[in-house]
Formats: sequence, C-alpha cells, structure tokens
Amino acid sequence: MFSKTTLVVSAFAAAIVASFWSSGSAVSGESSLQGGNVRYRPIQSISYEFGSKIASGYFVQQNSVCRVTLMIAEKIDPGLPSPTAARVRVMLDPGQVVGFDSDEGRSISLTCGEDAAMLVVSYGDRDKLIEQEDAAIADTTDKWVVLRAGSTESPRALPPR
Repeated sequence: MFSKTTLVVSAFAAAIVASFWSSGSAVSGESSLQGGNVRYRPIQSISYEFGSKIASGYFVQQNSVCRVTLMIAEKIDPGLPSPTAARVRVMLDPGQVVGFDSDEGRSISLTCGEDAAMLVVSYGDRDKLIEQEDAAIADTTDKWVVLRAGSTESPRALPPR
C-alpha cells in the first residue's frame, strides 16, 4: 500500500522529468537551422539564439493576457566583456504575435495561446515565419466581426473601415 509520502515523492519526480523533457525540446530546437515551434507554460524559461542575437526570458499569465519579458543581446565570445542587453516587455492578447529578427535572416515569433495559458515560440528563417504570420492574420481577419459604431460589446473590436 502506498503511503502519502511515496505518492508525493512520485509526483515530484514526475514533475522533474517533465521539466527536463520540455526544456530539452526547446534546447534541441534552438540550434536547428530548420526551425520549429515550442510551447511554454507560465514562468518556464525561454532561451533562443537567432543569428547574432540571443533572447532569454519568460512569460506570465495575467488577466487572460500573456505578459512576456525578454532580455535580447548580441551573442559574443564568453571571454569578452558582456554587452548590455535590452529588456523587452510585451503584453499579448490570445492569438496575438510579436516577432524579433536578426540581420542574418533568423527570427523568433511569440504567439499567446488560448486564455494566455501558454506561449508558442516559433523560430527559424525570417521569410518562413513572416509567411506563417501572414496566413494567421488572413485567417483571423476572416473571423473578425466588425461592430457598429458606438457599440459597447467589446473594447478590442476594430472600427469599421
């Protein structure tokens, strides 16, 4: 018969294994020239190299919004003095995307998931990521409902064109 302590230790071990597995998929994808997508949960560490840049940070779920904090800096030789990094703070509604590009044609895009419960990081060739973003915009635009002027239904609704 399992004791309460055995159950707690087993759950803790499973959480550690899941943490290594999820962070391992992100690490293995960072150096991939093919690109890909990785899903992150709130406060999970995000770290990517794209061209001559490196981005590191996390996101939190706040009032159904993804609040992303990233430090972006130049990749340099570890023996040289560290350059200063830029801190970027972005708040994304579910479905919104923000992208960061390097001069070498590599990019990362961050997409806020449903209910801000996850953040999807896409990485790879800038042109391919922009194509994906354009397709997502077209799909989203097809679904928008333009409310009549003066409507109080949604503060995020677009005004009529």
